[in-house]
Amino acid sequence: MHRREAVFLLRKLLVAGGDGRMLRLARMLAGDGFDVSTLGLVSGDEKTAGIASAEALLFPYPFAVRDGRVPTLTGLTLHPEDVLESARPGAALLAGRGLEPFLEAPDLQAKGFRLFQYESSPAFLERNAELSAEGALLQAMGRTGDALPDMTVLVTGYGRFGRALAQKLRALAADVWVAARREEQHLAARSDGMRAVALSELPGLAGRMDMVLNTIPARVLGPDTLAALPKGTWLLELASAPYGFDRDAAAALGLSVEVLPALPARYAPQSAARALKQVSLELLREASL
Repeated sequence: MHRREAVFLLRKLLVAGGDGRMLRLARMLAGDGFDVSTLGLVSGDEKTAGIASAEALLFPYPFAVRDGRVPTLTGLTLHPEDVLESARPGAALLAGRGLEPFLEAPDLQAKGFRLFQYESSPAFLERNAELSAEGALLQAMGRTGDALPDMTVLVTGYGRFGRALAQKLRALAADVWVAARREEQHLAARSDGMRAVALSELPGLAGRMDMVLNTIPARVLGPDTLAALPKGTWLLELASAPYGFDRDAAAALGLSVEVLPALPARYAPQSAARALKQVSLELLREASL
């Protein structure tokens, strides 16, 4: 008991923006005895947030700013720099990658914030990849009218998310192809039982695909590949901006396109919040040392 009290020196927390995961995270941490307030997650919470008194500020994962604003559930306009300007000097900041540029302003550098990133935990990244893969699989099934054993599916990318997704598809007997950027990813995919190809080979292979699931946040499916895909092929965009292909161009070619961001929050927000809680506790312990 004494060790727990000594470890968690930071007790007053602010959860600033995000989606349903962050609201559930705030409630879980409050249930563990932390003094938690929210900003942009519950109607009217901007009046009680107490930014200046928070010892640690928890920003969303992933940290995605749209039009200069952190997404919120309430529609509150939430600029990260405004939150940081109001925060107490030396506060711990928990966030996904992307907050760093906002900390470069001289007046914010002078406040001596300490930044801790959710991505520093391999266990969190693995869990998030698994949840993303389960959500993507749920979205993929039933799109074409064919069962997975009758489908040829292309997964672009073989990072944590792409690998977890390809393995789940293969476990359900789909014919899974993987297109990745690096040779070590090709080797890993082949050792997992996938058919692995270079991205440059896609125009010649696209004609046999029933579905494409992109996990690479870069334009890897060019015009030649899109044109080679059979009309009606489903393209599920699972990556973040700038995305893996031109969605308008794909739709104009008669391809079926759907963008599916933030899959853990859409598919299993409670499980996603538990994963965020675990990594947040780890980072709060580190910040308390």
